[in-house]
Order: sequence, then structure tokens, then C-alpha cells
Amino acid sequence: MKESFTSSQKYKQREASVLETALEVFAEYGFRKTCMEDISSRMGLAVGTLYRYAQDKKDLYGKAVAYGFSHWQRAAIAAAETSSDPIERFRLFCSKAFSYLKEEPRLRKILAGDPALFPLIDAKDPFESINSRSVAILQGLIQEGIDAKVFSVPDARIAARILFSIYQLSIEKAYVEESGDEQLLFEQSLDLVLNGLITRS
Repeated sequence: MKESFTSSQKYKQREASVLETALEVFAEYGFRKTCMEDISSRMGLAVGTLYRYAQDKKDLYGKAVAYGFSHWQRAAIAAAETSSDPIERFRLFCSKAFSYLKEEPRLRKILAGDPALFPLIDAKDPFESINSRSVAILQGLIQEGIDAKVFSVPDARIAARILFSIYQLSIEKAYVEESGDEQLLFEQSLDLVLNGLITRS
């Protein structure tokens, strides 16, 4: 049992290392120009070893991006957890979710080169499970504010879905189109959102 656990741990550690490296290489060369040998060479592994963690290049790309997105999501959650005030928790979550890509150039490059990874309205979402969880987290934060009587919206679920769409648009403008005024645009958008959520006495 202990040996099996250790083996599983080693697999997860090596998998994380493979995904980190894949993220780096895909960001550097893009999906089309990257080959499995580029990633295995960067790690000093036989190329066959990568097939323990992914079926092919497309599968590895999807897993590497999902890995990056999961870290992005966890960073936003961790930021929200530094406060107990519902309004501040909401603000911290949204701010970190937006600013994270400044700290993670690999994901920023991948998104700029492949905007379909973060689709807007009515497009097929390759990361639906991760993005659905982000919407659920937003919904939970809004519901916290409603329960604390600091937010006043009729349906936290609908509000979360609308806000996530606005967030996707902000990411598109900021990190794919690079309009130059992205931070100001985001801050003003967040202020407008909070003004709409906060209960008026």
C-alpha cells in the first residue's frame, strides 16, 4: 500500500514537471511548431516517456493549458481567502484573476496565440469544467455578499455567468489584443460591477 502511494506520488510529481515544461515550450514555439521531441529534449527524457502522460501532442497541449488554468484559478481563490469581508473577497478574487497573466507570461503567450482557448459567447469551450468551476466560485462569492446583506441581486447564478462573460472580454482585450489601457478598463469595470452589486441603504 505504502509503495503504491509512493509510486503514485512520483507519477504526479513527474507529470507536473512534464506539464510545466510543456507549457513553457508551447508558449515559446506555439502549438504548430512544437513537437514532442522539443519537450522531451528540454527535460532530458526519451520522447517515449512523454506518452505515459499524454496520448499525443494535442492531448499534451490540452493538459498543459488546463494545468496552467488550474494554477490561475487557485491563485485567485488564495487571494480571496486573505479577507473575511464579502465585498473585499469578491474584489480580491476578480483582481487576482485579471492580474495573474501579468505574472504568468507562458499562459499569456499561449492565449495570445490561441484565443479559442478562452472563447466568448456561444463558442465551444475546451476548458468548460475549469471555467464552470470559476463561475461557481464567483456565484459563491456573490451569494456570500447576498447572505451578508451587502450585495443585492435577485439571482447569484445569473449574475456570476454575466460577470464571467465580462471577465472573458476583459482578458481578450487586455492580453490578446493588448489595447494598452487594460488595467484602467478592468478597474473601472470592476467598480461598475461592485456598484451594481452593493446594497443601497
